[in-house]
Amino acid sequence: MSFPEFASELTADWFSNLLSTADTQVRVRSAKIKPIGAGSGMMSVVYRVSLDYDLGRGPKTLIVKLPTEIKQNREIAVQFDNFRREVEFYLQAANQTPMHTARVYLAETEGPDKFILVLEDLGEWDLGDQIVGCSLDKTEAAIDSLATLHGSFWNKVDDGSMDWLPNNYPSVMSDGLFGGTEASWDNFVQVFSDVLTDELRDAKLKYLRGLPGVQDWMNREPRTLVHGDFRLDNLFFKKSGPRIEVACCDFQAPVRGKGIQDVAYFLSGSVDTELRRMHEEELVYRWLDSLRSMGVSSYSFDQAFLDYRKGILMVWTYAVIVGGGMSAENERGDTWVSAMVERSVASMTDLECLSLLD
Repeated sequence: MSFPEFASELTADWFSNLLSTADTQVRVRSAKIKPIGAGSGMMSVVYRVSLDYDLGRGPKTLIVKLPTEIKQNREIAVQFDNFRREVEFYLQAANQTPMHTARVYLAETEGPDKFILVLEDLGEWDLGDQIVGCSLDKTEAAIDSLATLHGSFWNKVDDGSMDWLPNNYPSVMSDGLFGGTEASWDNFVQVFSDVLTDELRDAKLKYLRGLPGVQDWMNREPRTLVHGDFRLDNLFFKKSGPRIEVACCDFQAPVRGKGIQDVAYFLSGSVDTELRRMHEEELVYRWLDSLRSMGVSSYSFDQAFLDYRKGILMVWTYAVIVGGGMSAENERGDTWVSAMVERSVASMTDLECLSLLD
């Protein structure tokens, strides 16, 4: 099979080759391609492909993910090794956790700046919307889903089988986050001057001096697989009786470190500020209880909540880099970034996270 770089190369013949096996011949008559998720991501473009068949059977629709064509974003993705990490997650880790992820039809890379994913279409599920924010019942379901990921790999990421994952620190990830924060801060302050507090606006030197220590803290035990970009635009929801099922996508930023980082990133960036303020502690308790149901112990609430505050402090780098150093596809992209920044500012302020640098 050829390695497609652009959507125009996703032809009926290409899908025929993909879906055929040694025992079953498939011939696709037509492959209609439509971009989806515009403005929800930064590093990739996502397409829904509708398939008609002349011979054999296969899925009616598939999702195809390719690298972004925005040069500056693609360069950042290469710097952070995002494309390879996502492919490796689907090949090596997705089947080791009960967290719901899409079925993989193809996951490949070709060099550091080319990749392709062909995945099951979760179009019948409801996609989260980071601009709108997350309701309490969906937030609880997302926290439970996170716990299944973290519990599956709790203190199991250092046996040599997951060396494809970088550490939180020191690593290409921590170096890139530090450099990106340093380079993006001034523009970030200019763009978001109306929502930043004076303390946050003037904290550049203090934050950069303390950031390596925070990254090191978030790298220590207990260690697990950290999703790294667990936010509402990467989540799908489906009502199943009294339960809400959650499916997760976009594994371009996984690392090894403290799982509470994902909780911090999700609650500080995807959940409405007032809802977070009202339910923050009980949601951290919920995450811990879900972990304990998977056999995880010896991690107290007090330690988890301190790690949670430090996690918010660390993922402030994401707000600075995305808000000040990356290009959004369109108006929706700008809007979700603004929503994330405003919520992150409130979280940093409410929890006095900068004081943890002293």
